[in-house]
Amino acid sequence: MKKVWAWILCLGFLLLLSLGFTEYGRAANLALISVRLVLVGVLSILFVREWWKYRHDLAGKSQVIPDAGDKVLRRVRRWFYDEPR
Repeated sequence: MKKVWAWILCLGFLLLLSLGFTEYGRAANLALISVRLVLVGVLSILFVREWWKYRHDLAGKSQVIPDAGDKVLRRVRRWFYDEPR
């Protein structure tokens, strides 16, 4: 099911990119810029939230209960640094 959603997103963005060659190019450009800014904003908020929670935790063992946002950040960190699970 994940692959289906990935293909739908890919084809949707290809459709938006192909609209750049029509009279709707400006609207497609604004839509892509908006999507990018929203993604950057959400990831920035998640990373600042992670930093804020653990900024005083030097030992690595925090008293804060992990939630869904922590799980996403751990996955991104493992992917970025190629850490094992």
